[in-house]
Amino acid sequence: MPQAGREVNRIQSVIKALDIMECLAAADQPLSAQEVAQRCSLSRPTAYRHLTTLLDRGYVTNCQDSSHYQIGAQVLSLSKSFLERLDLPELARADLRELSRVSQETAHLAVLDGTEMLYVGKVDGPQSVRMHSVIGTRNPLYCTAMGKAILAFLSPEERDMLLREITLAPRTSNTITDRAALATHLELVRVRGFAIDDMENEEGIRCIGAPIFDHTASVIAAISVSGPAYRLSDSQLQELSRLVIGASEAISGKLGYAPGNLSG
Repeated sequence: MPQAGREVNRIQSVIKALDIMECLAAADQPLSAQEVAQRCSLSRPTAYRHLTTLLDRGYVTNCQDSSHYQIGAQVLSLSKSFLERLDLPELARADLRELSRVSQETAHLAVLDGTEMLYVGKVDGPQSVRMHSVIGTRNPLYCTAMGKAILAFLSPEERDMLLREITLAPRTSNTITDRAALATHLELVRVRGFAIDDMENEEGIRCIGAPIFDHTASVIAAISVSGPAYRLSDSQLQELSRLVIGASEAISGKLGYAPGNLSG
């Protein structure tokens, strides 16, 4: 067979194998070789040969009476490797820009770092008066919108462990320093899906933040919109909540998060 012909056959073989893997991944139950063949428009012998090869490499696994197949652990291993190499600030950059553009305020991205949050992304709004912040600096979890969004969606054990290590020192007259009151407040954050910093960390500044989840459904970061309190009224914050939650969901999706599987 000419070289070009052999290469076409190899490419078709790869396409068929990928079709089978996508078919199994989309199925809500294990499939037989015959079902795979029908769904992928293949002959049963062809489907069986590909399934056997994928089974040998761990991309497909047997179940039930060994005549049915489902996606294998090797696929999860590949996806995990890919997800762990993602650069969160770069991945979130477009969402931060869009959030800042639409809100006309400063958008931030922060990750959980010990008992604090670490700023790793920022897009300034066009306003001359705006929140001063620097990438690489840290802020408390308990009195910031992003920090509270992270705390609220940690497992109860993780949250309690962190709060035992944190001193609830007043940053402003609005800072929540009572642990019981903070616990109640975090339950509200979890229910509504976003957190508000009502001049609790810095006088004259309000923020609204939402959590970001990774492929294991663990909260690892948060995104927020911040600005002067006179521009961010209660009604404006409520309106911005849809935008902030939308951005957080978009970033979480890029990290492989599947809704409906929250930890804690």
